Amino acid sequence: LNRQSDMGLMAYLGIEQRFWLMDDILQQDTTQKLSTIKDVCYAEAVDTLQQLSTAFSPIEKLKIIEQTFNVITKTVAVTLKDDHMWCMDDLFPIFQFVVLRAKIRHLCAEIHMIDDLMEPYMEHGERGLMFTTLKACYFQIQNEKLPLH
Repeated sequence: LNRQSDMGLMAYLGIEQRFWLMDDILQQDTTQKLSTIKDVCYAEAVDTLQQLSTAFSPIEKLKIIEQTFNVITKTVAVTLKDDHMWCMDDLFPIFQFVVLRAKIRHLCAEIHMIDDLMEPYMEHGERGLMFTTLKACYFQIQNEKLPLH
């Protein structure tokens, strides 16, 4: 999945085109083809999520996951000039894109570490929902059946 261009991966994941955020990229470089743009969209969110491996405690890891969601929201708000109210149908594929592009080594171990060591009260609330979304993304990626071309 990660070999695809940003546009190809976003189309495959079913991200709505208004969240592709390609307009700014095209204005910066009009000679570049959309099909060749890679590792540009949601780059700040990808960079944020990549810090997951460097955090030591479950709370630090949960904060990084929360920061990643906040960066996604900020990026969309700035680009679309709109305060967007997320629904999971819009947010999940974008977060899945970010998780794929982050290429976190041993993501399964990171998830299990958080799951095993976080306080039970943390499962509820916003961070718990964000962590559950990360687990769902990982499950989806692991069980993805790639079409053979």
